[in-house]
Amino acid sequence: MNIPSTLIKTETRPPGGDFPPANLLVELRVSLLVSFAFILYAARMFWLISRYAVNVFFADQWDFNNATLFQKHSLWQMFTWQHGPHRQGVGALFERMVDPLFGWNSRTESFVIGGVIVAAAICALWLKKRLYGDLSAFDVVIPAILFTPAQWQTLFMTQNFAHGPFPLLLMLLYCLSWTSRQPAIRYPLILLINFVTIYTGFGIFLGVITPILLTLDYWASTPQTRLPKLFFVSILSVSVASLGSFFLHYTFQSGVQCFSLQPQSPVSYLAFVALMFANFFGIRHLTLPTQVIGTVIVAAILFSSITFIWRLSGRVRADHNRALIVVGLTAFSLLFCVISAYGRLCGGLGVALQSRYAIYLEPAMLGFYFFLLSLRQEAPRKFLLSGFAMAVVVASFYVDRGGMGLSRYVKQHWRTCYMKTENIQECNKAVGFPIYSDSPEQTLGTHLQEKLEYLKRTRQNLYLDQQVP
Repeated sequence: MNIPSTLIKTETRPPGGDFPPANLLVELRVSLLVSFAFILYAARMFWLISRYAVNVFFADQWDFNNATLFQKHSLWQMFTWQHGPHRQGVGALFERMVDPLFGWNSRTESFVIGGVIVAAAICALWLKKRLYGDLSAFDVVIPAILFTPAQWQTLFMTQNFAHGPFPLLLMLLYCLSWTSRQPAIRYPLILLINFVTIYTGFGIFLGVITPILLTLDYWASTPQTRLPKLFFVSILSVSVASLGSFFLHYTFQSGVQCFSLQPQSPVSYLAFVALMFANFFGIRHLTLPTQVIGTVIVAAILFSSITFIWRLSGRVRADHNRALIVVGLTAFSLLFCVISAYGRLCGGLGVALQSRYAIYLEPAMLGFYFFLLSLRQEAPRKFLLSGFAMAVVVASFYVDRGGMGLSRYVKQHWRTCYMKTENIQECNKAVGFPIYSDSPEQTLGTHLQEKLEYLKRTRQNLYLDQQVP
């Protein structure tokens, strides 16, 4: 029996797709799920900011704001301004552009930092789509990682665009630049973002990683896709020169007074790094089980990086960019952790639990997630992805309300006290915690009194809403 061809149902596929139209509903549900998770986590972050942020400068803000507020400097001087072991870079330029619009209100600045992190999270989702295609239900871990409450000190304790928010955003833009298919666009973008990231907070560690990634990229490429040798040497030289330029007129400054160049036990450094990663998952105990859990996390991330370095030798273009990006993300965080352990271990293992480190661990978490997505066997991939997603989502429910509440209490009560008495030392004693330092010499050295008087004259920061005669 002949059936008219017009009555025969043919299977159609969306252009360039591998799934029948029936799966479009599934894709829509997945997109709605990830979007809902993104909005939910972002809303929780902004709610925490609204609840705990206070409009008064705190601690190091009285120092690094010399570059943009308390002193007059050129844009280049702001960009290269050194605060502790790092420079301010793009963070200082952005602060100088944005903060005057709202009178240097520290509370509003926290919301702007939240906006920078939202932009970074959007870049992370875009990066995942560039590398692996359509969204999946597992992608809820991306907003869970980027909006983790473990980074609360970055949001509203001692806010600094250069120390965390912009290095994170720049790192993700850097990874996106690796996904460009046009060498004429890809490599100039990589070099430009690498340069500005080096000068922005602890983004300096990217300057160490970029020459390595460029070398791996050249070595792993096939002869047909490999860059001309002269071009490769040129971009490699520019990347090395960018890192070298950072140290021009640079003064070594340790973040802690107890620092010594003499190394300590490698086991102690490993314990410090392990505690940093355990803290990211809300495990905040100086115990052996916590160190064991953290060590397992570190080993898994290190394994993912080594695996992709080895996979680069396969010269498969589909895996090429994935491998470079995973290595870059994980190496950046691991390098930050190792250097932090070397510089801060003298203060005790408890220093590893500082919230301000969490934002620098997010690239490694994202890189490890990409590593799991790249596993070729379906059953192990889904099993490990499920376990990782569960761990990240469960950890995202932990909120250090004690630390957040103490930060708000100190800043709010110190601000109230000073508005009444205008006596720094008296308010430090009344609150039980200094707004800058408990050392009168350090307070005098940073000209804290003069800075407060300047804010009063110009009606900025804590004086923004105060009626000043």
